[in-house]
Amino acid sequence: MKAKLVRDLLEEARALSGEFDKLSSAVAERVGLSQADMLAMDVISTAGPVTAGQLARELHLTTGAITGLIDRLENAGFARRAADPTDRRRVLVAATAKERRVGEMYAPLAANLRRAVEGYSDKDLQTLTEFVARLRSEVAGTTEWVRKPARR
Repeated sequence: MKAKLVRDLLEEARALSGEFDKLSSAVAERVGLSQADMLAMDVISTAGPVTAGQLARELHLTTGAITGLIDRLENAGFARRAADPTDRRRVLVAATAKERRVGEMYAPLAANLRRAVEGYSDKDLQTLTEFVARLRSEVAGTTEWVRKPARR
């Protein structure tokens, strides 16, 4: 019985990943951004203003690629370059008010998820939160493993 429950849980997690990819793709298409642009906006929105170098490291892109990405975000009105107030030699990339359009598309999901978890106990919510955190950590670790150069 436990093996089937574990298999079912892992299959749901895999399917959830696919659904998030589809949602992100649909939002990107709706606002006229690429998937890479959406990932960059997520970093910029979450971390606050970031340097191009920080953004490049987070997304594992070259400086040339990140310049083009920032140009696209700026031209689309989702981000702007601004001087770093602590170091005038650096430029920060910040989200604009237009970025709220992206968040608005996720608002129904957030509201539905809040309703979906209302019936869970505090203990259930703690267990679910721990599981999702572990799942996220494992995905991040696997991503880093995949990015490592293959040994030959």
